[in-house]
Parts: sequence; structure tokens; C-alpha cells
Amino acid sequence: MAELNEELLKLINTINDEKLRMLVLDLFRNPRFKLAEGEFETTVFEEGLGSVGFHHSYKGGLLEHTISCSKIGLAICQIVEEVYGSKVNSDWVLAATLIHDVYKTAVYDEKSPTGLSQLGEKIDHHTLVISELIRRDFPLEVIHAVLAIHGQYGPMTPKTIEALIAHLADQVDSTLCDRVLKAAKNLVKATIGEEPKTLTVKESLSIILIKQKGGWDALREFLQKYEEASQSTTDEPS
Repeated sequence: MAELNEELLKLINTINDEKLRMLVLDLFRNPRFKLAEGEFETTVFEEGLGSVGFHHSYKGGLLEHTISCSKIGLAICQIVEEVYGSKVNSDWVLAATLIHDVYKTAVYDEKSPTGLSQLGEKIDHHTLVISELIRRDFPLEVIHAVLAIHGQYGPMTPKTIEALIAHLADQVDSTLCDRVLKAAKNLVKATIGEEPKTLTVKESLSIILIKQKGGWDALREFLQKYEEASQSTTDEPS
């Protein structure tokens, strides 16, 4: 069994409720699930895609989105408590933000023309995780927060403060990264005449900040060096 990412494990261990913490930990360590056709394996979570064609659509993007979403959720919990004086169950928020995309590892396949696995062409990650949370006896409050995490675009809108916070955390990170990615791709296209196929969030932010601080010449120089480095890596014998 592969070791979980250190930052991910640290967040899981932040869950105070021991039973819930163990449920979340077991889902990450033993994500296999059964359908009538048999048992299904998942790819390594840390190498998973965050989406197909949108935010975090690269290896490792799923981990980045999960960590960011969870930290945003905890930050909102703190604000609600410290500024507005309302007690929030941060364990439910943290559990929901950690596990809501866990089965993207089963439905995405970067080698597929569509980006979806054979399973993913017939069932979505959201349906899978909800069914598995029910099977594994997760608390109803956590199941609801995961079920409602996509807000008006999902099967149910949030009906609790914790579910609303989880939804907002997911929305903030996905929106931020979608817009950063789009802006970076536009800058690259304006500079070299073609849009890059894939950029990570970190690469996108670097591109935007280089243009912001140094202008077009600095960006052009950076992209030239980046292309040369990428070509050099491609030319190296395997």
C-alpha cells in the first residue's frame, strides 16, 4: 500500500472525531469498490487528474485541488466562528472537501481520447462516492455536504452551513484555477501565436506574474527558455 501524501495525511489527522477520521483515512487507503460486474481498482490518488479540460487537468491536479479546497473550507469555518460568532462543525466540512473527488481516480483516464475510463463513460465520480459513503456508514451530514458540493449544478443544493462552506470552498478553488489557466493560455497565445495544450496552476501563475512584473519581453524570454528546457528533456534518451 502506497503511503499517502504528507500534506493530505496531515489534513486527515486534523479531523477531531476519531470515527470520522478513520472512515476518511480508510477511504483513501482502501478506495476499491464493488459493482455487480465485480471489484474495481482506482489509480493512485496523488497522480490523479483534477478534471478533463478544466481546472487541474493534469497528473497531480486532483491532489492540489483537494488540499486547496480543504484549506479554504477550514479558513471559512474559522471566519464564520471568529468574525460572526457562529459555531461550525469543521470536521464535517473537512471530511467533505477531502473526499468529494476521491473517485475521479476511477473515472478519468488520461490515455483515453475522451479523458474518461470505460467506467467513467457510464457513471460519474460523484455518484460513485455518494454510493460508497452510504455503504461505508459515513455520517449523513458528511454525505449531504458531498452531495451538495456542486451547489445548483449538482443533484442538491446545500441545506446546512457546513455543506454551504464545502460548496463555496470547492467553487472558489475551481473558479480561481479555471480563470488563472485561461488567462495564462491567452498570454502565451498572444506571445508566441499558439495556445499551450496543458498548463499546471503553478505554471499558469508564473506566466501571469512574469507578464505582470516584467512585461511582454520578460514573458517572451521565459517562454523561450521554457520551450528549450522542455525540448531538452524530450530529447534525452530514456
